Amino acid sequence: MKLPREFKLAEIAAVSGGRLEGPADLKIVSVATNPLTAGEGDLALVFEPKLVKHLDAIKASAVVVPEGVKTDLPKIVVARPLLALQRMLSALQPKRFFPEPGVHPSAVVDPSAQLAEAVAIGPLVVVGPGTRIGKGTRISAGCTVGGQVTIGEDCLFHAKCMVADYVQIGNRVILQQGASIGADGFGYATERPSNLELRVAGITELSEEPNPHLKIPQIGTVIIEDDVEIGSNTTVDRATIGATVVGSGTKIDNLVMIAHNCRIGREAIIVSMAGIAGSCTIGDRAILAGHVGVKDHTRIGKDVIVEGKAGVMRDIADGEVVVGIPAIPVREHMTQLAHVRKGPQVYADVKALKKKVEELEAALRDRQEAGSL
Repeated sequence: MKLPREFKLAEIAAVSGGRLEGPADLKIVSVATNPLTAGEGDLALVFEPKLVKHLDAIKASAVVVPEGVKTDLPKIVVARPLLALQRMLSALQPKRFFPEPGVHPSAVVDPSAQLAEAVAIGPLVVVGPGTRIGKGTRISAGCTVGGQVTIGEDCLFHAKCMVADYVQIGNRVILQQGASIGADGFGYATERPSNLELRVAGITELSEEPNPHLKIPQIGTVIIEDDVEIGSNTTVDRATIGATVVGSGTKIDNLVMIAHNCRIGREAIIVSMAGIAGSCTIGDRAILAGHVGVKDHTRIGKDVIVEGKAGVMRDIADGEVVVGIPAIPVREHMTQLAHVRKGPQVYADVKALKKKVEELEAALRDRQEAGSL
């Protein structure tokens, strides 16, 4: 990645918070995407143990390495590699093309909407009646913001976001492109017991008569607290009654589904393709890995880790690490897998024992018959 300008190694060390071991005026023009193909003028980030093993093969002008790594290359030594990366890329990132303060001529802003100082409204944005947008917030091209929405200060909405009526959004919230906040929750009723209800009740005689699904109005809202980021094409549905809440500092990846009346705690991490059914509670700092599914009305405690593709069917206590379908503690899951792997050998052993028992039974019968003669 070519840098926006030429940097001295000392400058990069300063912004990363690392310790410089090498010439301060060494010129860096780019950050290598692959340390093993880096060349002159490149800075290579060598954080992973498998890359550290190949340091001798790296031809970069300088490297960034964790504490304790030895190399003759000029280097910046950091205690926390990911934190150093965050600081470096924050300082080195190229300009992004967001709307400038003011309202673009093609935008449609209701006269009753209130825009604070330095708000930026991009092309083809729609802002509904009674909506309030805080100081310094930027709303990019093609976003739609409904009526009676409250948006805090210094938020950033990327292109094509949808924010429905009555939603409340805090300060410094980032919505990546295509995020949908405040769509109706999924709720229906039928006048007569549905076939599903009959099945649950143990009734096998099902009806073929029409029994339409009647939409339950979703009259609640969504509350997004401060410093939340929500990924592209992620949906957070409004509550049936009350509010769906996403707690401050929580980060949600792309393509996540959060259903009505969920309450997500502070500083949680929810990774792509996760689906959380209605009325679930996710505790502070919980981590839901990719493709996790959570059954409705389930409580996941604080500091829980749910491993990828797990299916959560029951409440999870604080601090547990779970995996599998249905999700169980990871040690129990690994023990079960170990037993499954031993299955063929166990089957062979049981088959051999069964044959031996049959042979012994046959020998015993022969002795009994011989003794009776």
